[in-house]
Amino acid sequence: MLFLCLAVLCSVSIGMIFKVAGQRQLDRTALLTINYAAAVGVAGVLIAIGGRGAANGLTLSIPLLLLGVGTGALLIFGFFMLSVATDIAGMGLSIGVMRVSVVIPFLASWLIWAEEPSILQMAGMTCAGVSFFLIASQKHTHTEVSRTQATREPVSAGAEETSSSRVQTAPARHGEAVTAVEDDAGLDVPEPNARVLGTLFILFLSGGAVDITMKTFQESFGADNSRFLFLLLAFGISFLIGLVYVLQKGFRTGQWPGRGTWMWGIGLGIINYGSLEFLLRALEQLPGTVVFPINNISIVVLAALLGVAFWQERLSRTNLWGLGLAILGLILLSDVDLIAGLQTVLSFATAA
Repeated sequence: MLFLCLAVLCSVSIGMIFKVAGQRQLDRTALLTINYAAAVGVAGVLIAIGGRGAANGLTLSIPLLLLGVGTGALLIFGFFMLSVATDIAGMGLSIGVMRVSVVIPFLASWLIWAEEPSILQMAGMTCAGVSFFLIASQKHTHTEVSRTQATREPVSAGAEETSSSRVQTAPARHGEAVTAVEDDAGLDVPEPNARVLGTLFILFLSGGAVDITMKTFQESFGADNSRFLFLLLAFGISFLIGLVYVLQKGFRTGQWPGRGTWMWGIGLGIINYGSLEFLLRALEQLPGTVVFPINNISIVVLAALLGVAFWQERLSRTNLWGLGLAILGLILLSDVDLIAGLQTVLSFATAA
């Protein structure tokens, strides 16, 4: 269970780094590029010293290379969208959306590979799909604009100011204005935001697309190739894609990644690799029917709690229902095998 706990902590730490990077206004693409370089570097060192092996190796072919390129492009794009969503929608909700995107590969497995889901899994897909809309609901979500920074504006003509609410125009990131309503409890409540909903929806699709590429690898190449080395190939592709952007921007504008971007990017890469390494090691000790649901559910819950504790992210009742439904969906998607798997864990812990 130690490796599973470490995998969860690393995954949540990624969201926390994105949160800090957004507040420090670091170059997202440069941050992600350095992250992938660091992750590949750590993996290379471990392979060189014998700390990580790959039994099957990786036999490159044109189809496998194309799949690696597609996976790498989706990885850096998905991480970019996660960093944007964390900045504008909060860490808890963004990671919740990322995790319920598991419903997309389930649908693909059903429609493409004819893996018919059970009744419980169909119910789980329904719960996960509905939970997205509840999580993405922003009508009552707290904005992270300090009340001392908010500039109070008079109510526009034709609108009434009551004792229970006042309209404020608060400065927002990247020069956008956010119109918020402050209630008597002192919470800034933004109006429903199509940009937030769109960002979370793209994050949802990108997360599911990455899982589909991994499913494709497993079905078409997994028998003779190492999943670990394939992921390193995808990481390398992500680095090259980001490097093209960083070099192009640097030569065009003279703006290169600063020391803060390098430091946070290297830290992100080490943690990013750690989340992969610890998850793979957990799968070597425990069945996947236990590892994946516990990993996803723990990340959703912990990210929401940390978002509230460290950044005062306000989760509305609708958001909480969405997170709860997401957790239920993840449990149902694991099917009844989760119960047998938990019994395996308990017996393993007792024996230890």
